[in-house]
Amino acid sequence: MSLFGRSPSPADRHRAAAQAYKSIQDRYNAAMQARMSLESVRDDVWDLQLKLFDDVVKGHTAVAGPLFSAARLSFFIEFGTGVDWTRATMSALAFSTACCVLDTVSSARDEPMPAPLLREMRGMALGSAYVAHRCGVPLAGVMTAEAITSLTLGDRMINRETAATLTAEGGMSTLRHQLAEMRRTAAAELRSARRSSVRPRSTGASLQEATRERFLADLATYDTTDGTTRLATSPNAVASARAALASGRTLIYVAPAPRSATAIRLNYPPRDREICESIELPALDLPTVRTLVDRVRTAYAAAARGELGRKALSRLIHEVLDQVTAAFWTPLLAAWPELRTIPIALIPLGEAALLPFYTALVDDTPACTTLDLTLAPSARALLLSAGWQPAPNGKTLVAADPWYDGEGFQSIPRTVPEARAIATVHGVEPKLFRAAGEPEDREGTDTLRTTNGKAPAGQDAPAAEIAAHLSEATLIHLACHGELRSDAPLSSALLLGSPLPLNAILKDNLRPGATVVLSACELASITGDLPDEQLGFPAALLAVGARSVIGALWPVPDTPATVDLMTDTHRGLVGSSATGALGRAIGRAHADGVATSVWASFACFGA
Repeated sequence: MSLFGRSPSPADRHRAAAQAYKSIQDRYNAAMQARMSLESVRDDVWDLQLKLFDDVVKGHTAVAGPLFSAARLSFFIEFGTGVDWTRATMSALAFSTACCVLDTVSSARDEPMPAPLLREMRGMALGSAYVAHRCGVPLAGVMTAEAITSLTLGDRMINRETAATLTAEGGMSTLRHQLAEMRRTAAAELRSARRSSVRPRSTGASLQEATRERFLADLATYDTTDGTTRLATSPNAVASARAALASGRTLIYVAPAPRSATAIRLNYPPRDREICESIELPALDLPTVRTLVDRVRTAYAAAARGELGRKALSRLIHEVLDQVTAAFWTPLLAAWPELRTIPIALIPLGEAALLPFYTALVDDTPACTTLDLTLAPSARALLLSAGWQPAPNGKTLVAADPWYDGEGFQSIPRTVPEARAIATVHGVEPKLFRAAGEPEDREGTDTLRTTNGKAPAGQDAPAAEIAAHLSEATLIHLACHGELRSDAPLSSALLLGSPLPLNAILKDNLRPGATVVLSACELASITGDLPDEQLGFPAALLAVGARSVIGALWPVPDTPATVDLMTDTHRGLVGSSATGALGRAIGRAHADGVATSVWASFACFGA
């Protein structure tokens, strides 16, 4: 029986679809409460989402909301039972389609994605990537992950991308070359795939072939005729493939799930490999990720209270680095040893973004020293950051604030000599918001650039001043306190004279290709309950023009060793990429026996 009547209006379509879903949801809730079988609910919600997906594909966007809910429920039923990974993968693809449609509709109305939907998306990118791996269709995991992430920063990324295409020297020529290469490779792969297709196929094999053909068809047919094309809104396959092309890096998505994890590798152009491959990471399940993150946070909280000395803190961090190596780098490099010799970009999804992949030890050396490695919040972010080349002879901004007038804040006086040393490297004068007091060294402990209070509101004049300087500089170093707000991520702030919140930074673009170094606590971390999006300073700064962002996942000790690490990094930045400069500085610090608490939390994001 048809779900809709003859020629229904959009409102009628939505009403009928919403009522059909509510009936199924009520039955699901009743079955869960009574601990009854979900089999009939499972089949009914599957059938409903297929019908709604077909309608959305035909252009009936009014049913995107019910499709969002039906696909999500179907996904979690299939994921929870593990009976049919193909169904789970197809539900994830339907869900990501609904997300894209809803986001497009919201943008057309100049409205944000509805907050309740963002909350419901929590965890979907992680689970979608994992079920795609289990289904044998890892490419579907890439598509869903890219569709679900970057919704909050999407508009800024689109605006920036358009500007990059229009203003970059040779930008259109480079774009046309990349698109031509992409289409040639995709067309050849399509011909090969169609020649080698054999029937009959299993359902999983059919999905694998269909997904691959969809991916290749998107690449083969995607085109641009002028600089107004917005690649961030193009098919997700285009964004991920172009990110690999533009950056020259192999993409590795990292997705922990409740009982295991997966790494998905995207190769484009594929050359002699599969376009997309995946492996299981059984020791990097979501509970393990959360345990490691909690260990580090608990240790730093104890160190901030003076209850844990620097040696004990460094030992614990070293143990965490070893666990990340054993759970991630060891199986990854065993499966794909060639990653040791090619440029790679890690895209950790969800809470995996809180782990120190960049500095975990590979062959007893930090990974960033051993490998050509960078991190990215998403393929879109990597694509956009790779679109800018560092501007020659640009302005350098070095700023520091050694303390702040907020409850729970303490002086971090070595930010001032750090700023002066780095300013000397670049031949500029630092901007110091206050004079530094005398360092207060406590026996066996370090003062951390962290807080246990909240910055006071108001006093926005210094923040406005520093924001103006940010938009003019191509190399930026900020040494200060930072405030990470879990209740309001866009209100997370740099504390330079007064709070400089993330949403203020997002008001203006940076200079194209800027490099930003954040020598502050935890500002490379993520917070909040948004949908597997690394919504923090690196993602925001990449969205408004930065090519590279260096920051720390954890508190930074306010010590001479930190000053030396940051100064060494800036010496390297004079003639090297950001990830190369930071990697070599961390490698030297490790070789010299510098405490892990100084260097292990830093990472480089972007191209």
